[in-house]
Amino acid sequence: MALIIVLLMVILLDIAAMRWGADSRDGINSLEWLRRQLWYGFH
Repeated sequence: MALIIVLLMVILLDIAAMRWGADSRDGINSLEWLRRQLWYGFH
């Protein structure tokens, strides 16, 4: 039972990472970085 729970947690984390994770391939001049610079508290 514990193995099933751990497996489900890993799958859920994988889905969350695909949806909301950062893409490290983006350069410093990408649209994502420009959008993040507009966030309050980013500076």
